[in-house]
Amino acid sequence: MQNLPIIAGLAFVGAAALFAGSAVAKVSPEEAAKLGLEGTELTPVGAIRAGNADGSIPAWDGGIKAPPAGYEEGKWYVDPYKDDQVLFTITAQNYQQYEDKLSAGTIAMLKKYPDTFKMNVYPSRRSASFPQWLYDGSIWNAANTDWCNPPPGGPNTAQRCVKQEVFRPGVPFPIPKDGGELMYNHTFYFFGKWFTSVAYGFNAFPDGAYAEHVKRERWLVPMYLVGDEKPKGEVFDRKGGAAWCFSQEDLAPPRTAGTMFSGCNYFESVDFEAYLYVPGQRRVRKAPEIGFYDSPGTGSDGLRTADARNLFAQTGGEEWYDWSPPVRKEMYIPYNSYKLADPQYTFKDIVRKGHVNSDIKRYELHRVWVIEGKLKPGFRHLGPHRLVYVDEDSWAAALSDMYDAQGNLWRVSEAYLLNYYNVPMVHWWGDDHSDLVSGRHAGVNGYFNHGAKLGTFPPDFSPSGKPDPDLMTPAGLRKYGVR
Repeated sequence: MQNLPIIAGLAFVGAAALFAGSAVAKVSPEEAAKLGLEGTELTPVGAIRAGNADGSIPAWDGGIKAPPAGYEEGKWYVDPYKDDQVLFTITAQNYQQYEDKLSAGTIAMLKKYPDTFKMNVYPSRRSASFPQWLYDGSIWNAANTDWCNPPPGGPNTAQRCVKQEVFRPGVPFPIPKDGGELMYNHTFYFFGKWFTSVAYGFNAFPDGAYAEHVKRERWLVPMYLVGDEKPKGEVFDRKGGAAWCFSQEDLAPPRTAGTMFSGCNYFESVDFEAYLYVPGQRRVRKAPEIGFYDSPGTGSDGLRTADARNLFAQTGGEEWYDWSPPVRKEMYIPYNSYKLADPQYTFKDIVRKGHVNSDIKRYELHRVWVIEGKLKPGFRHLGPHRLVYVDEDSWAAALSDMYDAQGNLWRVSEAYLLNYYNVPMVHWWGDDHSDLVSGRHAGVNGYFNHGAKLGTFPPDFSPSGKPDPDLMTPAGLRKYGVR
């Protein structure tokens, strides 16, 4: 695989020195005043409110303020933009016209699959919206949230520890000054206070055949909870308090059914403290490999690393990467992927040779934060050079590129973002991780529509969907696992 150029103009010089001097994350009250719901330069979460020069990216007007007509709570999502028409299509034959707004990974996919991989570009809809409390918290955080000082564990934990007493539920650093703040925002972007779901994933072979897996997921996000919403107990109180907690249970294939894990990471440590229940052993053990950097992602058959679940996020007990300074760029990314979330489609429609079916995907032009990470000396990772492209309106990632140890582009990932407007929030509905060398690709268990005929529904964000906090503890995991 040939070396591919990094995005032009993405400077990396002096990043390590920049981070070493960034002891204070909060900004002045005057700078924080740029944030606001209306009439300010920046949106409450830190995006540029204005559109771009030619109007192809509109101004943000609050996003989706209410679910569209026909939507019923707990049912499938209605596409609010179903009448939009394709503006143009980017292919292997014409991509040079749009090259400055394409990632290296996207260009590589166009070249590798010239007859099937394409990009249907639709009008850009800045649909991102969030609850009022998240806007209020984000604005407050800008002038108040800060890193722990001194950080625990030395220099490689300097931007891994936030003081909970100066944080309110919201974007931690809506006006980021360096790549560490960008990555923290992305790692802890808002995808609901809690939810439960039955979700489907796939591992596809070079010929387009695929194997399915089904998992039940339970998410509980204490950093976005207040008062009586917060779980209680030592597991949730240590290390400055739990940030988010996650449990996953295998439902299929039969050989892994019943396997469960759960754990939390914390305000003072991004390391995921996981515990695993194995049915055949009938016991719970600590599982430090789950969620750790380049450990194989669950259900991915080795096609995704643990830190690539949200395309690229912080994990582990210390920082292994040096991050580039903040760069904002206009790019074509998957967005408003409601067609892909339509229950009429199953994996027979979605999975194609080498990639997800291009006829079902929707791309739009959006501004993204481009974050480049290069492995620090003394550390080892399957992907020593990474880029992630983070939507400025939500802090959720839409694209990522992973390079191998020889500097060759290796894995290309897409996340199919949409607004879960009943919350509201922006998160992905399925993703795709493509190996340019083997021709294989995998989708994490984030496709909720595949089980439509089995009676499953989209994630449950309602009070009934709040998982039992006890499940996130070793004792609770043992109790649930025995059942």
